Amino acid sequence: MSRCQPFVCFLLILCLVQAATSSLNICVKDYEAKYDELHWEEPFETGNPISDGYKGLDYNVFQVDRYDGFINPDSGLQYAMSFGGSGNISVHDGRRHSFFSLKSFSYACSGGVPQPECAISMWGFRGGSLVAHQVITYPALEPGHFISEFIMNSTFFDWRWAHLSSVGFAIARADNGGTLYGGLMIDDFRYSVESECNNSCS
Repeated sequence: MSRCQPFVCFLLILCLVQAATSSLNICVKDYEAKYDELHWEEPFETGNPISDGYKGLDYNVFQVDRYDGFINPDSGLQYAMSFGGSGNISVHDGRRHSFFSLKSFSYACSGGVPQPECAISMWGFRGGSLVAHQVITYPALEPGHFISEFIMNSTFFDWRWAHLSSVGFAIARADNGGTLYGGLMIDDFRYSVESECNNSCS
């Protein structure tokens, strides 16, 4: 069996790579999920699920919830809520070249007053690999405050939270890691979605 010369082999490989990627266009689109346009009703026997593909993402466990007079949403009246405090958000398009990059969001732990300081653990996955981990905290809620003082916090993300296929969340007591009986609120969820497209990014 004859072998090609190194330079010829390099050219052949280069041609194959160019042919494989010439028809591949990656589109990037920015989103901000505020959840205010989503359907919500009460009482809800089956919850108010967030439809798959909402602004390019799928929500597991998270539902649409509405301001009930306790913690003020960051904007509007509605937000995403995981009543058990854990959940997962993943890119809707499951193709090989589909990812999303976190930019920022507002958050709160909602379990009533008094409530200990809350630790929110986050895990970022690319495919089946863990590529990012972070713990953010929400302060303790103590009696003796006006309801208007209970607001959401905001956080921002760096390059480690880019090109993800999914993000997982879980809450716990910040002081001892024990169970915190409450829910996780998320609002103004800002991110970009990268996906394979044919000719345009519209």
